[in-house]
Amino acid sequence: MRSSANRAEASVAEPAPQLRPGAIDMLRRRLLSRIGILICAFVVGAFAAVWMLQDVLADIDAANADAAVLIDGTLDATAAAVAIEHTLASGTSGPVERGAVEAMTVSLEKTLDRLAAHHAASDPASPAGSALAHARLLAHKLVGSQPTASDVAGMHAALQDLGRLLRGHVAAEQVQVGRYFRGLVLGLTVAATLIMNVAILVLLHTAQMVLRPVSQLVEGSRLLAAEHFDHRVNVDQQDEFGELARAYNHLASQLQSSEERKAETLRQLAVTLNHGLNNAMSIIELQLGLLDRQAGGNPALASHLREIRGSLTRMTDIVSSLKQIRRVVLTDYLPGQKMVDLERSVELEPPQQPAKST
Repeated sequence: MRSSANRAEASVAEPAPQLRPGAIDMLRRRLLSRIGILICAFVVGAFAAVWMLQDVLADIDAANADAAVLIDGTLDATAAAVAIEHTLASGTSGPVERGAVEAMTVSLEKTLDRLAAHHAASDPASPAGSALAHARLLAHKLVGSQPTASDVAGMHAALQDLGRLLRGHVAAEQVQVGRYFRGLVLGLTVAATLIMNVAILVLLHTAQMVLRPVSQLVEGSRLLAAEHFDHRVNVDQQDEFGELARAYNHLASQLQSSEERKAETLRQLAVTLNHGLNNAMSIIELQLGLLDRQAGGNPALASHLREIRGSLTRMTDIVSSLKQIRRVVLTDYLPGQKMVDLERSVELEPPQQPAKST
């Protein structure tokens, strides 16, 4: 008994857990950091997606502009060649007609010069560049001379070949831009799905980080209310929940120590009462034995003596049960007055209380 009392006193003397500087804001910082990282990831991803889409749109606009320049230039050059051909086919060769043919030939050369300034036909080694160089050479021969129908027909055939090559270049450029755009949309979709899944996993882990210790603390509070003072909450987190768990365990330890001290006090009191009661019982038994011999077979007196002996036995049992007390359980005796419930106080474990639904 002395050793358990010493253990109880040592447990009570144990200092309360101290809050570490900055620990109370640790959970808040962890939550804000995780949410902040997710928000930054979404913002950076959105800016990157907008920037890449703007780049693709610029490529689409450039492809459309190239198509307009190349196709319109080819059509203008073809129209000029057709006009020259029609003028020559009319059979007139007056000064007006010759002046018109010369003006159309100069316009044709200028149109081809504009096409030559475009990057699609600026490389003489490329098919389009080679066809454009041939068409410019024919156009240069037409300027300052009297073109014939065969010259214009050759020029027209060269322009048709140039138009075919330039249209192929425009179509290939548009296909390339379209493929890049579709690939970018697919990549952005996959990246957004991946970021969303990561965000869901992070949020689930964050929720579990909060819900698990809360569940343990709620269950611990229910067991503490059911007088299970030996229960301890195991929350291995260096944050507010960890501090709360340590405070709960310290409170449960104090309550357990207080309960052990009260039970030890009652057991010591039971030993004292049992010692005094045994002496009194010995004297009472001696006196009852004398009265029993003097009764002389009187049944009424013998019945009273048996009742006295039964009452003394019950008193002895009550005092003996005090030595088996494991915890102190109070019950109502009179309005405003409590008494020790011996039957529940000597139980090994307090009864389990059903968990309340939340």
